[in-house]
Amino acid sequence: MTEFLSWHLDTIHIITTLVIFIFTFVFITTETLPNAIAAMIGAFLLVAFHIVNQEEAIEAIDFETIGLLSGMMMTVAVMRKSGLFEYIAIKSIKLTGGSPWRILVVLSIVTAILSAFLDNVTTVLIIVPLTFAVADTMKINPMPILISEILFSNIGGAATLIGDPPNIMIGGATNLDFMDFIQNNSPVVLIVSVVTFFLLRLIYYKKLSAVIADKEKIQAFDEKRAIQNKRFFYTTLIVFLVIITLFITHQLHKIDLATLAIGGGFTMMMVTKQDPEEILKEVEWATLFFFIGLFIIIGGLEKTGIISFLADKMVEVTHGETEPAAQLVLWMSALSTTFINSIPYTATMISVIKEMAINPDQSIEPIWWALSLGACFGGNGTLIGAAANIIVAGFTQKTPYPIKFKEYFKIGFPMMLVSIVITSLYLYIRYF
Repeated sequence: MTEFLSWHLDTIHIITTLVIFIFTFVFITTETLPNAIAAMIGAFLLVAFHIVNQEEAIEAIDFETIGLLSGMMMTVAVMRKSGLFEYIAIKSIKLTGGSPWRILVVLSIVTAILSAFLDNVTTVLIIVPLTFAVADTMKINPMPILISEILFSNIGGAATLIGDPPNIMIGGATNLDFMDFIQNNSPVVLIVSVVTFFLLRLIYYKKLSAVIADKEKIQAFDEKRAIQNKRFFYTTLIVFLVIITLFITHQLHKIDLATLAIGGGFTMMMVTKQDPEEILKEVEWATLFFFIGLFIIIGGLEKTGIISFLADKMVEVTHGETEPAAQLVLWMSALSTTFINSIPYTATMISVIKEMAINPDQSIEPIWWALSLGACFGGNGTLIGAAANIIVAGFTQKTPYPIKFKEYFKIGFPMMLVSIVITSLYLYIRYF
C-alpha cells in the first residue's frame, strides 16, 4: 500500500511538473506573459506543490550564470555612457568611402564583433539607429543592411562565452572557459560569416551598387561627437580590456568568471565615479529573474526524472555515441530555437546532456559545441528566433521599410540552414 501511494504521488508530481513546464514554455514563446513573470510563477508553483522544497530550488539556481550576466550588464551600462560603441560604428562607416555594399559589410562586421562581447540587444540598439541615419543620408533602403545586422548579431554572439545567453549558460554548467569557446566556436563562426557575406552579395550587391554614393555626406559624420568625456572614454576602454584579458587568462589565475564579471562591473563604477544606484537601475533584473525561475523549473524536471527519461531516449537514438548525439543536438537546437526562445530550450538541453550515458571512451565536449552553435545560429531562422531580431523589426515598423515575417523568412531561414550544414560538417571534420 505504501509503495502504491508513493508511486501514485510520484506520478502526480511528474504530471504536475510537465504541465507547469509546458504552460511556462508556451507563455514565454507566445509572449502572453513577460518572461520573468512566467518563469517565476512556474518556479513558485513547483515549490507550492511540494515538488521541490526551498533548499532544492536554491540549489538548482546556476549562480555562475547569474553572476556572469549581472556583472556584464553593469559593465555595459557604464560603457554605454562613454560613447565607445558609437565611436567604433561611425569610424567604421567613414572607412567605407560611401559604398552601400561596403557599409553593409562593415556594419555587419562591427555588429558581429560587438555581439561577441556584449548582449545582442545592446548591440542592435547601438547599431540600428546609426544604420537609419546613414540610410537616410544616402537615400537608400536600409532593409538589406538591417537584415544582415540581424544575421551577424546571432553569428557573432556564438563566438565567445559572453556573446549569447546559451553560451553563458553552457559555460556556467560546465568547465568550459572563455578560450575554449573562442578556440572551438570562432573558426566555424568565421567560415559561416564568409559564406553569409557571399550569399548576401548574390542577393543584394546589384541593388546596393546602383546607388550613387555621396562621399561628402558620409565623411560629415563626426565620431568625436560620440565622446563627451575623453578621460571617461579611455578609462572604460582600459577597464573593459582588462576584464576581457582576465577572462582569456582564466586558466592561469583560476578566478571564477562570475566573480570576474561582478568585480569588473563594480571596479568600472569605482574608477569612473559612477553612482551605483544609477548603474544598477540599468541592470536587466527581469532577465536575471527569468533565468532564476527557469533554473528552478529545470530542477523540478530533474527531480521528477523527466530529464533522465529524455536523456535515455536520446541515448537510444544515438546508441550512446558522441558523433550522432552531437549532430542530433545541433539540428534539434537550430530548428527548435528558430521558433521558440533559446534560453528555456538551452536550460533543458544542458540537463539532458549531463544525464546522457555517452560512451566513456568518448569526450562529451563536441555535444556542448553542437548545443551552443545550434542554439545561436538557429536564432537567424525567423524574426522571432532571437530578441535582437524582434528589436530590429520593431525599429522598422513605423518607417517606410518595415521588415515583415515572411520577407525576413525568405532570407533568414535558408541562411540558417546553410550555417547549420556548415557547422555539421565542421563538427564531423574537427572532432570525429
